[in-house]
Amino acid sequence: MNPFQVLEIPPDASPEDIKAAYHRLAKRWHPDRYTGAEKEEAESKFRELAEAFSVLKDPAKRLTLQQQMPKVQPTVPGVEAREPESAQERTPEDWAAMAKAAFEEGKVDQARALIHYAIRLDPDKAQYHALLASILEREGGDLRAVVKALETAVKLAPRDVESHIRLSQHFQTLGMTARAQRHLQLAREIAPKHPKLRTPNPKGAHAAGGSKKGKVPEPPPGIVDQLKDLWGRLTGKG
Repeated sequence: MNPFQVLEIPPDASPEDIKAAYHRLAKRWHPDRYTGAEKEEAESKFRELAEAFSVLKDPAKRLTLQQQMPKVQPTVPGVEAREPESAQERTPEDWAAMAKAAFEEGKVDQARALIHYAIRLDPDKAQYHALLASILEREGGDLRAVVKALETAVKLAPRDVESHIRLSQHFQTLGMTARAQRHLQLAREIAPKHPKLRTPNPKGAHAAGGSKKGKVPEPPPGIVDQLKDLWGRLTGKG
């Protein structure tokens, strides 16, 4: 048994990360939540989690395990793999790459732990915070935590159009229209032709431009309508 894999955390996870991972997974696999054959599987998983946590919460045992961990780096196509001497030799980019891979495989808990570790090593990479926001979005947890991650991303990379658009829609969901408007406007200033920012023609207008003769053309939708339309197209509900 590899306790780090059981708890879905990187080898250099902090004691706080280990404890948080254990409580999160123990809650998910608590036998009282299951019945029948699933209950038996949950009991087995619950015992395994408890054993892994018992080992990793002991500093001496944890250090011994870290020193014995397989020395493997993420592979990059076209680049020969190299085995680091220790987990500490992995760069923040390595941890972020593993987080992205785990996220794409649907291993959300593992991805979150890995990207948190990458951010701890290098908090100044906008893409790390944007990935954290994506992970939190998929988990469906606290929307304000998603917003915080995206705000950090645009602070580090002010011309990150995608993060501005995502912030706009999340602020709209939270009822914070002024902030939503500000980020939407910033996105339009940075990339006015971005496909997600196209405003549909007002109803009654000709596709070639202009309204029917004798009729006053409808005004363009207000900012709130633009945000609602943008949210609908992004979520497929429009």
